[in-house]
Amino acid sequence: MTALLVRKVLSPADVAAFMMAGKCAQTGNSRWIEPLRFEMLKVFDKKRSPMMLENEIQPFVAFRDGRPSGRIVAVVNRAHLEKYHDACGHFGIIDAIDDRDVFAVLLQQAADFLRSRGLRRMRGPFSLSINHEAGLLVKGFDQPHIVRTNHAPPYYGRHIEALGLRKAMDLFAYVCRIAESDFPERVAKTANRFGSAKEIQTYGLSLTRWPTEFSRVVRLYNDAWKNNWSSIPVSNAEAKLISDLTLPVAKPSWIRMARWRGEDIAVVAQIPDINEALVGLGGKLWPSGWARILWRIHGHGTRMTRIPMIGIASRWRGTRIGSMAVSLLLAEGITKARGAGIEETEISWILETNRAMLNLARSLPAHHARTFRIYEREL
Repeated sequence: MTALLVRKVLSPADVAAFMMAGKCAQTGNSRWIEPLRFEMLKVFDKKRSPMMLENEIQPFVAFRDGRPSGRIVAVVNRAHLEKYHDACGHFGIIDAIDDRDVFAVLLQQAADFLRSRGLRRMRGPFSLSINHEAGLLVKGFDQPHIVRTNHAPPYYGRHIEALGLRKAMDLFAYVCRIAESDFPERVAKTANRFGSAKEIQTYGLSLTRWPTEFSRVVRLYNDAWKNNWSSIPVSNAEAKLISDLTLPVAKPSWIRMARWRGEDIAVVAQIPDINEALVGLGGKLWPSGWARILWRIHGHGTRMTRIPMIGIASRWRGTRIGSMAVSLLLAEGITKARGAGIEETEISWILETNRAMLNLARSLPAHHARTFRIYEREL
């Protein structure tokens, strides 16, 4: 029997092992793109990261024969507990070699940590909350690894399910081929017949007003998603972190909002697929990483984009004004993608229960390309 050890991530050496464990686990997955290490270090900074300051988070790393072979993070998410009072803890950033014992010991460590904090259920994966990467890839293994989404080989799900975790919710990704979509033209015809559409003002974020306008996006996001399954608000500090990480690689005008008589009522955000620029960097920015990323995003352009956010303010949901506002924004997004030579855009993720959004995606038209699964089990 070979040696298997798990320990808490406490020292700089542990952090290095944690990062290496993810890379070792994904070695056979040709689609996986290694994330930038500086971003992970920023998120896990105990003194500055809002995720670490606002929650209780403990990473673990597993070693098989002394080599980093798996990792997991246990999360006591205070915003979730304050909202739902359900004694549910979270786990995330789970990666491991094709070895059920490694998965078992990692999940057990996370469960023990959460149980010791008085929690009675474990749900995930979230990295590190539902507002970031959510779910484990269980369908679409041959599809590209798109920015800010999970990619994992099939054995991850097999081992996790064999260890007693069950589906809590599936999240869908739909892909639209831009050249095949006549959605902007159809929306224009509808808007011409809908007189009130002329009062809907749309605008994109700008570089010069980025902090102010990004905060408006966050306010609308927190309102629009507040009644969604397992949703939690983004704090001001977390929003600042997201803003700082997003700005260098975003195209501000692609993040679009709609106003109705002075009120922000809808948002559609489209971002370049940064992962296309990360291929071959090994998670490192030195010596030429930043130049390559910025050229790929702002110079050459990417093949794909991702739409991670389509939202309607809660009081406008189910109204003709709200639906028209989202349609106008999505049509503008497709038009901008056309102009930039984008081939495909992925809308992700969409709750499997969100029929209205699934129907909207299909109408582009877009096809179901990937599924991400949230698991849970009692502690």
